[in-house]
Amino acid sequence: MIVERPYYCLAHITLEALSAHGIHSGQGDATHDVLLVRDANGLPALPGSSLAGVLRHAYCERHGQDATGRLFGQIGEQAQPSWLSVGWGLVHDSLDRPCEGLLDDKQRDPLLELLANSKPLVRQRVRLEHTGAASDQGKFDVTLIPAGVRYTAWLGYWCDDSEESRRHWKNLLALLGAGSLLIGHGVRSGNGHFEVSELAQACWDLRTPQGRQAYVARPRSRRDHQGLQALETALATTPVQIELQLRAEAGWRVGGGERSLGRHEKTPDLLPQHELRVHWENGQAVLSRHFHLLPGSALKGALRHRVAYHYRCLSGDFAGLASSPAPEDCPAVAQLFGQAKDNEGTAGLLLFHDLHLEDPRLKVLMHNRIDRFTGGVIDGALFSEEVLWQTEVTLRIGTLHPQRLATVDALARQALQRALEDLAGGWLPLGANGSRGLGIFSDPTGQGPRWSDQGQWINGAPAMEVDA
Repeated sequence: MIVERPYYCLAHITLEALSAHGIHSGQGDATHDVLLVRDANGLPALPGSSLAGVLRHAYCERHGQDATGRLFGQIGEQAQPSWLSVGWGLVHDSLDRPCEGLLDDKQRDPLLELLANSKPLVRQRVRLEHTGAASDQGKFDVTLIPAGVRYTAWLGYWCDDSEESRRHWKNLLALLGAGSLLIGHGVRSGNGHFEVSELAQACWDLRTPQGRQAYVARPRSRRDHQGLQALETALATTPVQIELQLRAEAGWRVGGGERSLGRHEKTPDLLPQHELRVHWENGQAVLSRHFHLLPGSALKGALRHRVAYHYRCLSGDFAGLASSPAPEDCPAVAQLFGQAKDNEGTAGLLLFHDLHLEDPRLKVLMHNRIDRFTGGVIDGALFSEEVLWQTEVTLRIGTLHPQRLATVDALARQALQRALEDLAGGWLPLGANGSRGLGIFSDPTGQGPRWSDQGQWINGAPAMEVDA
């Protein structure tokens, strides 16, 4: 026991992934660029440092730097250690039990057998230049864990008898009870979205015999939360949300799948992206069949380039002038989508989501290649492509950092609105081969982008202009 801090608080938190996710090791192998962090069993995990970093950032945004330093620790003239300890989030097996200790028979569990694979999911990514073509050396892949996987972690906190110390713990529990966390790679591109499915806590006064006895008898395993009080969690909300109803005018395809989800005499040569996810039924994990998806990264990349285009039109920054044509050098892109330049970076304000598609219509398109000199078909150049046909989707884009939202300048907001209107009007293709008619979406309702605040932010003056 720490004499100055005789109260010990313990929280048991279970997270369920709403999207594909991954904490990456920064290393690759001979075939893939980015690999996952794994525990001693070779299973994916959420490292305590990653969880602590996410919680610290979210806590600082709500309660300020001073309060965050007193809870999570700080350096400098007022240096102090962290009174909060964050345990690793350990993955659950197919019986919904956290995997603690060394396991001998992962192959007998269908979920753990999938997760022990070095590459459970692989998403192919490509970075586009201002010309709309793939950037040189901009092709890469990302290894991820399927949506639906659960993790459980511990949080421990030593607090004193002051109201301030107790308030820090209550604020942290309120943050977890808010319902969602963004953890790991590509959270603004649709990855790493988690919800808090279970939250329980208890506090013990170690100055009393009853408190010491309860502390000694506290749960030591993530599978046990006896003696802890369950807390309710709320649905996650964002400051402003955009919703857009779209329907594909014909076919579209994103990414490259490994097998066809339709029935064909011959498997098409080009296939759309597909993944599986985990569902929980009666306390057991069920691996779903593969489904098609529209990744958030595909929508984010298209809007990012179109926002840069409209911003430069609005600001009179045309081709041939001294400024750089790269989208990342556009002020509107830096404000809305974030940027990483030199040793500095800024997080984006827009939050995109993966869209899972259930039983979309499929069609196969046949292609051949024409010899430009003879006008005839090139021998051996006949190939087929499977596309999703006339799919109806509802896109939802969230926002983050309400304080920074107010500082986005008027031209950047106007460029974003025009880019969304282009998407609704069928002028902004999504996915592959937009130059030959694929990926054209339009809004069948004619309403265009709908804002949860009735357009106050996108049409209003930013706070920085009002103050001026």
